[in-house]
Amino acid sequence: MKSPACSHRGFTARLSAVAAITAGLVGGAIAAPASALPSTSASASSATAASHSSSNSGVPYVALGDSYSAGTGAGGTQLPPCLQSPNAYPNIAGTVPGINLTANLSCFGATTDDVRLQEVPLLPANTRLVTVTVGGNDIGSGQVAAACTADPEGLACRSAIATSVFVKLPQLPQRLTAMFNAIKAKAHNARIVVLGYPHLFEPDNMAALGYPAAQVSTARSLNYATDLLNATIAGTSTWNGARFVDVSRSFAGHGVPSAQQWINLNPFAPSDPGNFHPNADGQRFGYAASLTASLAGLISARH
Repeated sequence: MKSPACSHRGFTARLSAVAAITAGLVGGAIAAPASALPSTSASASSATAASHSSSNSGVPYVALGDSYSAGTGAGGTQLPPCLQSPNAYPNIAGTVPGINLTANLSCFGATTDDVRLQEVPLLPANTRLVTVTVGGNDIGSGQVAAACTADPEGLACRSAIATSVFVKLPQLPQRLTAMFNAIKAKAHNARIVVLGYPHLFEPDNMAALGYPAAQVSTARSLNYATDLLNATIAGTSTWNGARFVDVSRSFAGHGVPSAQQWINLNPFAPSDPGNFHPNADGQRFGYAASLTASLAGLISARH
């Protein structure tokens, strides 16, 4: 088996062709901070953990990750700094017989280091199932979006893209591996399941609706970039003994724009943290459905 680092060099080379659009929209939070707030995110996660009942006799389950795990943009009360939604996929999966969600520790803007240093320390040792969606913020999606929105042709934009593609992206497998090792050290018997990111756009629908050809082409490239990010995460997950769940198939046909759209996009509020995140339907029918389908064997074997 190739190491994820070797495979990643190929992904980086291919990413350079679409560098200007790779980092802006494929991450876990558009316009997110580079990392979750260091002290307040931990306290918010502790409060979330305490809010879940442990009376269920199912497999003890804890969710980690970024805004996609937190459910940012999926409706309901979303308090800062972590912007967790009651409609987040861990909360839905936690209602499945045989699974007992004891805590959702995920937080808006989280990177792999935030998960390792802030979320994993709160992970109970008896946890038997850990899910995580993370990786997009590690490549600096927020910084690139800010720089390139202000001046797409400027030096700051080009510099941010170069840093993202040629410095941060190649480091992702190593950062993911460190996170996996921390999870394993804290919860020895836990099965780790990693969920990827969905395609954000429906380019064929855009073309049929008369969108400019350049925008359609950009949408295709962004979806392609998401595939590359997912492939990097998937390869590293497998290398570290974790199970990867590809949610892009479940989301197919539900991107922007579509009749049954599962991705938020409010053009009148471009700074809305819920933009380019799954809505309630995306969390339920995209993420939660994909997760629970992958857990059938785990539940029957360990419950």
